[in-house]
Amino acid sequence: MKVIVLGSGSAYGCPMIFNNWRNMTPNNPKNVRNRAAIYLEVKSKKFAVDCGPEFRLQVNQNNISDLDAVLITHSHYDHIASLPELARACTLLNHPIEIWCSGETQKDLKQEYPFLFNGEEQEGRGLHWRVCPDVGEFEVCGVMIKTFQVPHHRWRCSAFCCQNFAYVTDWEEIPEEGLKILHGVQTLLIECNNGLYPENNGHSDLEKVKKVAEVIEPEQVILTHLSARVDFEETSAALPHNFELAYDGMSFEI
Repeated sequence: MKVIVLGSGSAYGCPMIFNNWRNMTPNNPKNVRNRAAIYLEVKSKKFAVDCGPEFRLQVNQNNISDLDAVLITHSHYDHIASLPELARACTLLNHPIEIWCSGETQKDLKQEYPFLFNGEEQEGRGLHWRVCPDVGEFEVCGVMIKTFQVPHHRWRCSAFCCQNFAYVTDWEEIPEEGLKILHGVQTLLIECNNGLYPENNGHSDLEKVKKVAEVIEPEQVILTHLSARVDFEETSAALPHNFELAYDGMSFEI
């Protein structure tokens, strides 16, 4: 399996609008972050998880030439803003793209982008909408995916596991069923929005991630969805030996 971190930033990107760097030092290119999304290649199939505002740029910058499916974690803008562009992508690729999300998330998407569902737009017909379970296993293009949900403000966000890899974003806590699914994964790519500075804002921080890692015992923990309070050098210096920060364009194989 190949994984590319298309974006490692939080909802507002890094730096934020008006060139606001908050806690970060501007001279480190790894502090420049687009909104969180990843790309997976599994058994010759090509998936993305989420498609935020910079998705077109992320795909082009990483020389991605095809896409079979997109898994959506939840309906916040920074995770879905480029969904309308996928309608055009189906035409350019000359094949459909499956869009997988929970029933709750799909309900939100029908309100956000009704023209992608009601047949108004010809290109939107290339999007094949699929509903994944809240908790359990499902098959995407011949690849088995496990999923569970985590609380995030008043929403629930879908986490995804494939083989020895798991991706968890936008979480306040991980329920028992999620810990069971995650137990024993080799590589955990997980949101650490607040880094060294805990805040009650619907997101996680380093101490929360460390507690989860103690339970599920992954070989490698990679922290992503990093806000502008997370300086790359400052935070990296405080990480346990098997932890590291993600950065835009980071790639690895499992």
